[in-house]
Parts: sequence; C-alpha cells; structure tokens
Amino acid sequence: MSLRSARAAYNAVAFLGRLGGSGAPKAEIPKTPGIDEQRVKSVDLLTAKNQPAHHTDPYEYGGLVVRRGQAFDVEITLAKNDDAVVLTVELWWGDKPMASHDNFIVIPVRAIGGASDDVDEWAAKVTGVQETKMTVRISSPSTCQIGRYKMAVKTSVGETNDFRFELEGHIYVLFNPWCKDDDVFMHNEEQRKEYVLNDMGMYFYGNSKYVGSSPWYFGQFELGIMECVVRLLESAEKRFGAYSSSIEISRLLSALVNSPDEGGILVGNWSGNYEGGTEPTAWSGSASIFEEFIRTGQPVKYGQCWVFGGLLTTALRAVGIPARTITNFSSAHDADANCLLDYHFDKDGKSLNTADSVWNFHVWNDAWMARHDLPKGYGGWQAVDSTPQEYSDYVFRCGPASLTAIKSGHVYLSYDTKFVFAEVNACKVKWMISTDYSVAPKIISIETDAVGTSVLTKAVGKMEREDITSQYKPEEGSIMEYLSLFTADKHVDSLKKLIAEPGKDTNLDINLPEDVLIGKDFTVKAKFKKTCPVSELRSVTLYISCTSMYYTGVKAKLVFESQDSVEIKDAEAVHEWQVKAIDYLPNLVDQANLRFQVTMFVAETNQIANKGSDFRLIKPDLEVQVPKTVAAGTSFTVDVKFTNPLSTILHGCFFHTEGPAVLLHKKEAFRNIKGNETVQYQVTAVAKKPSGTKEILVSFSSLDLIGVMGKAFVNIV
Repeated sequence: MSLRSARAAYNAVAFLGRLGGSGAPKAEIPKTPGIDEQRVKSVDLLTAKNQPAHHTDPYEYGGLVVRRGQAFDVEITLAKNDDAVVLTVELWWGDKPMASHDNFIVIPVRAIGGASDDVDEWAAKVTGVQETKMTVRISSPSTCQIGRYKMAVKTSVGETNDFRFELEGHIYVLFNPWCKDDDVFMHNEEQRKEYVLNDMGMYFYGNSKYVGSSPWYFGQFELGIMECVVRLLESAEKRFGAYSSSIEISRLLSALVNSPDEGGILVGNWSGNYEGGTEPTAWSGSASIFEEFIRTGQPVKYGQCWVFGGLLTTALRAVGIPARTITNFSSAHDADANCLLDYHFDKDGKSLNTADSVWNFHVWNDAWMARHDLPKGYGGWQAVDSTPQEYSDYVFRCGPASLTAIKSGHVYLSYDTKFVFAEVNACKVKWMISTDYSVAPKIISIETDAVGTSVLTKAVGKMEREDITSQYKPEEGSIMEYLSLFTADKHVDSLKKLIAEPGKDTNLDINLPEDVLIGKDFTVKAKFKKTCPVSELRSVTLYISCTSMYYTGVKAKLVFESQDSVEIKDAEAVHEWQVKAIDYLPNLVDQANLRFQVTMFVAETNQIANKGSDFRLIKPDLEVQVPKTVAAGTSFTVDVKFTNPLSTILHGCFFHTEGPAVLLHKKEAFRNIKGNETVQYQVTAVAKKPSGTKEILVSFSSLDLIGVMGKAFVNIV
C-alpha cells in the first residue's frame, strides 16, 4: 500500500478516534465456566509511574509511551490468587506479526527472585504480589522495532484452560537516548533535554552578512503528532528490520515529510504564488501543520526549507531520535555533482543562466546516532534533509550523511555525503562567455571560501545561536581543509582543474548599508583601490545590476541596471548608486532579498573583475503583549500591535497564533491596512497545560508584505 492510498483510508474522525485509545483493558470480559478462577480482571499500565521514568510524560497520548531498552511495570489483577496459574505476556507489532520477524513476542512471566532485571531482551518478571494483584516488570531490547504494539496477557493452568486478555489501544515504544545500548544514546543529559525533550527551537535565515532568527514550535508531544509519524512509517511498508534502525527511520522520515513521491506531509513551493495554501513565512511551528495534515488527510500547502527542517526535527524527536535544526549560509546546490558552482557572464558583464545555485541560506537537520554500517568513527551527528531538492535512490530525500565523513572529504560514504559536502565546501567559478563559440570561456575568478560561510544551530539550553561550522568543515585555508578537499577530489567525477588569471592592479569591492527597513531608500557604493603608482590613470567601465532574489539564489525580477564610466585618478575612488523604494517594492519576493552584481572592465590593463553581494531588507517586528500569569485551561487575551512600514495599502491580511502556551492555533483574517498605519489586533487564547513559562508566537502576512513575526512569554500556573 502506498502512503497516498493509506492516507485516503484514514479520514480525520477515524484517525483521531484511534489516537484516543488509552491502552486500558476492555470494560467487559465474558465469563466462561471452568476458567473464571484464572481470569484476568484488569491490566493497569501504570502510566503515571512508567512515563516519567521513561521521559515520556510530556506526550499527550492517552495510553502508555515507553522507550526501548528500559523496563516498565504493569499491574495485573486476577480473579483469584492461584500459584498454579502461569502468566504469559504477548506483544505484537504491525498487521502481520511473525515471530521470525521479531514482531510477535511471547514472553513467559518469571516468578519473583528470578534472573536480573538488567537484560537487553524481551523478558517479564513478577516484582510484587498483593492479594490478587501482581506487578510485572517487562523488559524490551535496545534493538527492538519502534512504533505501536498491541498487548495481551494469557493465563493457563497446565496445558488447558487458557484465558487470553487483550488490551485496547496501543503501547508506543520509542528510541531511547538514555539507554547506552541504543544506537541513539547520548551521554550528556543537557543535550538530551535539548535535542529530545525541548519542544521549542529556532532557525536562522538571511545571508552571510545579515543573519536573522525566528522561534519555531516543534510540538512533538502534542496529541496526534507521534501517532501520525508512526502511522506514516507503517504505511511505507518497509521490511520489518528497518523499523529498529535509526539510520533507516531517519532516512525514511526525510522522504515522508515532503510530498512529491508519496504524498507526504508538506508541499514545497518556491514560486512566490501561494494561492490555495499558506505562504511558508506565515508558519511559526510544526504543530499547526500536523494538525491540518491529520484533519484533512492531504499534504499541507506550502513550505520551504525552514518549514521542512522544523517538521523533520519534530518527527525525529517524536520517535526519540535526537535532532537539531541547522542553517547553512551561502549553501551550494551543485546540480552536476562536480563540487563546482559555475557562473557565466557575457562580454558586458551581464549574468547568464546557470544550473548551479548558491542559496542565501538552507535549513536542514542533524540526527544523532551510531553508524554500524560505516567504519568506526563515523557515528554522532548525521545530516538529513527533507527539502525536496535532488533524488536519492529515486526518492526526494537526503542522508543520513556523517558529519565526520563530510568534514574529512570522505564523499564516497553513504548516504548523499557528496551532495552535503558540496553544500558547505564547493568552489564558485565565474566565467566570461563569448558569443563566438570558437573562443574558449575565460575564468574571471575562483572563490574557494564563498560557500558554507557559517553553519548555525540553536545553543543547548538557550535561545541563542551556536556556530557549528567546525563540525562540518575544517578552518578555511588550513592544512586540514586542503586534505579534505584533496580527499574529496579523488572521488568526484569530471572535476575540472582550474587556474584563474593572476590579479591585476585595481581592486573592486561593494559596500552596502546595514539594517535598511523595507520601504526606505538606500545607497550602494563601489569602492576602488589601485596597487599601481598613484600617478597612473585607470579608466573603468562598470556594469551593475540589482535583482530581487528568492533565497534559493534564483533570480526573480530586475530592479535596475546601469553602465557607468569612472576615472580613478587617486589611490582610491568611490562610485555610488541610489536605490529607491519606488523601484524595488513592486519587484520584491518573499524575504525581500536583493542581489547586486558589479562587473568592472579596466581599459589600460584589460582587467576584468566581478563582485556580487546579497542584501536583505529588514521587516518590523510585531509587538505582542499578554498577561504575566495565566491559570492553565483558562482563556486570556493576546494584544498585537503592527505598523505598516510601506506607504501603500496592504491587502489580504491575516494573523496566525500558535506556540506551546496556546491550546489551539488560530488563523484569522484582518482588514486592509493603510500605508504607514498602526493597527491593533486582539485574539483570545486558552492557556495550555502543563505549567511553566511558555511562548506565544504570532505572525502577520498579506499579499503585499509577508513574514512579519512577534512573540511573548506567559507564565502558566
């Protein structure tokens, strides 16, 4: 069964009905003459005791959630205490359980005083008896399949009078980062709290010079999310052994989060037209996307890389795999797998089309696990990516790629290591192409440090950024970087051996202002510096283009272009251009990114130089006010203040509210907002349990301005 057909089979009502299963026994068990004395009257899964011990108490699922490799207790009540009764626990996984596939488990219950409880296998032992009640401790191996299990308790006396008591609902078994024998074991408790238990995170965006950040609500413990992830994994119908492997599960989830192949959770859209869905910048968390997916049974529209990254972190943490969302700035998309990014320009300096691109930023994920499929030393963080970019084994997915392998240049190791290596370490080559095809292309420049300028993630225990570039690549210019590139070079097909012409005597640089609010004019400067004698004149022809850009490095619209002549008489000179809001506002897309490309031709030396620079206009923040303290389960008012930074009317406005403090997310339409107008928006929210200081996230979008965010903290008691 494909995911698409499986999804069509579970409508919202039926699916949510399944989520409500508490794992409690059936209310009525028919009495049968002759076996009443050995009847199981009830089974208590002791969730209040087990789940805190397994670090699963935050899950809102009504039944039992445990982690593999760690024992849990159940309390079995019999109709009568009889030493002759033999107990057996049965557990089975999936629709076709078979003992040979290790997904139908029959566990004899040992008496008190048996072998040690510290066993890495399926086992059950009585640990206490009180009248007709007995406490049984069930152990699971650290390598068992994760997911949903059904459970039954069978009683028998001798070889006859078997009685079987089947529990309703399911027991969920997850990966266990607290278990030293589990492949996802993490030594550090603070890291486990961050990468498994934290339901709030942040991602970074912008470009290498203008880094912004935004909070993201993962919500992995919310009702329906863990259950949905497990059902998606089951519907993929992989071999049974795959469901015990963190490698297989992370690779599978990187495919299931996106929709192109099997109709996964989220539809990607980079067109700028988001009709029929929600624009990617309006999302502030995963929970609302999962809720829509569960409710409708259809892939949710729309997402881009940071949304895919947030969803995959949620999915991985939901099943117990430690995960983090990371951002790579100046991220290469190497279309021809040669670890080079080729950019072409005509004789006038105008940019030509190219298949390769450098994204201003790209968000993907790291998942923590051992790598028994690779030589020793490649475990730890593994790069996984659910953004549908390139096929991997005929499916849109990426990873897990060992960060150790990426950093070392071992691009021959599984999975997709070469692609991730290029994202952080490719070279950018600029070519001048002649209209005369008999003339060979000329290299303008080779930039070895223009890709993977920094890799950032949320710091452990703090809403701050942590630079993890050194985990992905050696320091630029170091001997280790040379060795890494040399190693990768041996495993890259058709890698060109390139040599750029030596530099001439006139240097070019582009100077851009900082923190320009969208809607404001600003100035761009070209700076020249001569290394020849000051008395020598340099006559320069400049070509500049300003283009609005998608963050993926794809051009959108031309804002302006100009060709100018400059005479450099002194050691240094400056040439300026005014960039007016009236020119760029009609041409902006999504994140208000602009790219300036300047090509310089020096008449006296025939020198050609080209410089490009990315620029991002900033947007105002929403001012969000909430009461300092709110009782759990009660409603409260959220006040939001927004000032339109543009002099034009904003149409199709709406506000979106969610976060760990809010019981249900809300998306509400708002009236048109006049140019430079300040408006007040008010929404009623319900404080979510449990208690603590939690965030509320509010976003604003319109047809004319998107991606405006704000947040506040409320103390829930």
